[in-house]
Amino acid sequence: MTSILYNKKIKYILILAIFSILLITNSSYAIVSQTREFYVNDSANLLSDETEDYIIDMNKTLEEQTGAQIVVVTVQNLEGQSLEEYATELFRTNGIGDKEKNNGVLLLCAYEERQFRIEVGYGLEGTLTDGKTGRIQDEYIIPYLKENNFNDGIRNGFNAVLKEVENEYSITIEGAEEGNVVGTTTTRTNGTSNIAPHIIMMVIFILVVIFFSRRGIFFIGGFGGGHFGGRRLIWWWWFLWRRGLFRRRRLIKKFLKMNRNGGYGDVP
Repeated sequence: MTSILYNKKIKYILILAIFSILLITNSSYAIVSQTREFYVNDSANLLSDETEDYIIDMNKTLEEQTGAQIVVVTVQNLEGQSLEEYATELFRTNGIGDKEKNNGVLLLCAYEERQFRIEVGYGLEGTLTDGKTGRIQDEYIIPYLKENNFNDGIRNGFNAVLKEVENEYSITIEGAEEGNVVGTTTTRTNGTSNIAPHIIMMVIFILVVIFFSRRGIFFIGGFGGGHFGGRRLIWWWWFLWRRGLFRRRRLIKKFLKMNRNGGYGDVP
């Protein structure tokens, strides 16, 4: 009896230890430390000194007038974390933006993974929507990053975000640069799937149905035989195919919305 109780106690201790380890591991990511300048942490060494000074100067003025902060962070890699997890933890740990207004923005670039994300606080989500942050990446940042021009890409993206925040608070920061639209570089499905392969499959299926139905050996039973059975099956195939097409379109739109969440995108 004593042995059984002892084994149970050991089991509970092991379970508690494992649970504690998992809890600690999941709640604490190996994120980069906050720098003295706070507004920029170029741990991947992708930015010039001039760009860092510019980001710091613009942020000082922005914070004085609005409490908002646009923090730029570059990392060598995400150390096994997903981009979303890393950005969320970094945003929360550093306390970006005014505590009451929650109007911070994080621009995060992961060098080795070649990924970029714009994380937005609740106070600015009405201005920097998922769609808008996605567009900023597509048109202001990623074209530069594709050419490994990280300094100009991040600076251009920072300017685009800064302009949106300026408009939100109806202010103009002296010395702020205009962001330059470079063009859309990421290929995103536009909500209409490529239906050509499906049409080809449908035509082949119809031809097969007609061929066999004329011999009276196809779809005997619920659909009936002969021409009537073939026509009815063709009608059902068309109905189900159209329904599937609409469903695929909805799934694509849902995927695009998820892909825009936080504005992240892979850099080829």
